[in-house]
Amino acid sequence: MEIRRLTEADRDALIAVRLPAFGSGRLPNDRVEHPAYERWGLFVDGQLAATASRKPYASWFAGRAVPTCGIGGVAIAPEHRGRGLLRFLIERLHESARSQGDVIGTLFASSPGIYRSLGYRTVGAMDTIEVPTTALHRFERTRELRRATAGDLPTLKRLYADWARQQDGPLTRESAEFDDDAWLHDATGVTLALDEDGSAVAYAAWNRSPGEGEGAYVEVEDMVWADDAARDSLFWMLGTFSTVVPAVRFDTSGTELTDVLTEHRVLEHRPYDLAVLQPGSFEAPTAPVIIRDYF
Repeated sequence: MEIRRLTEADRDALIAVRLPAFGSGRLPNDRVEHPAYERWGLFVDGQLAATASRKPYASWFAGRAVPTCGIGGVAIAPEHRGRGLLRFLIERLHESARSQGDVIGTLFASSPGIYRSLGYRTVGAMDTIEVPTTALHRFERTRELRRATAGDLPTLKRLYADWARQQDGPLTRESAEFDDDAWLHDATGVTLALDEDGSAVAYAAWNRSPGEGEGAYVEVEDMVWADDAARDSLFWMLGTFSTVVPAVRFDTSGTELTDVLTEHRVLEHRPYDLAVLQPGSFEAPTAPVIIRDYF
C-alpha cells in the first residue's frame, strides 16, 4: 500500500475512482493539482483505490481565524470498499495538515459514523430548505434594492466578513479556492439592500432554475444581512418571483432563516463534522456551529 499526493499523471485513475462515487468524473477546475487543494491517493498493488483532498481554509471561532483542514472529494473504488482503507488515507492527510499548522479538520460527512473513530463529531449542518414563493408576500420592502456590480465586490466581502467573524464556524473565504469573480459570475444575480445613506447592508446571491411553473425555483445560495429590515426587503424581492416559480430554496445553517421562514420543508440535510487536530490549542464547540457553502 502506498499513500501520496496525486499529480496530473494520475488523472485517468482519479477519474475512474471518482465516477462511481459521484456519478461524474469531472474534476474541479479540471485539474488534479491546484493551489486551492492537495489531492491524495491510496494505492494498492500500484492501482489507485481511494482518494481524498485537503483544502486549506480558516474558520471563525470566537473571533479567531482557526487554520482548518477541509476534507472533500472522498472516494473509494467499489472493489476496495469495506477494507478499512479510509482510515489510512485520512490519517495520512491529517498528518500533512498538522505539519502545515491546521488546528481542526472539517468535512460534510455522507456517513458520519465512518468518521467518528477518526475523531470527528457532528457540530452542525448545512440544509437546503424550500419555501413557497407566496409565503414571502408577507414581507415588506422598506429598503432600496439594486443589483450588485463588479465595483461592489469589496462591499460584498466586507458584509460577509463582518457577519462571519461574529459566528462560530463560517470560513474566512480568504484561501485560494475563493475566486473573487465567483461572487458575481457564479450567480444569476446578487441583490443588495441599502440603508438610508445608500450603503449596502445586506445581499442575497441567487440562481434562477430553467423553466417556469411546477419544478421551477429560485435558489438563494448566500445571504447576509445586518438588520431585519434589509433581510425582509430581500425576502420581498424573492417573493416577486411567484408569478413564474412556485418555490424559493435557501442554503442555510442553524436557525437564522428557519425561525423566520416557518413555512418550509427540508430538501437536503448535510451534517458537518469537526475533529481537533492539535489537542490543547482548540476547544470543540458544544453548541451547533453556523456554516455557509460558497456559491
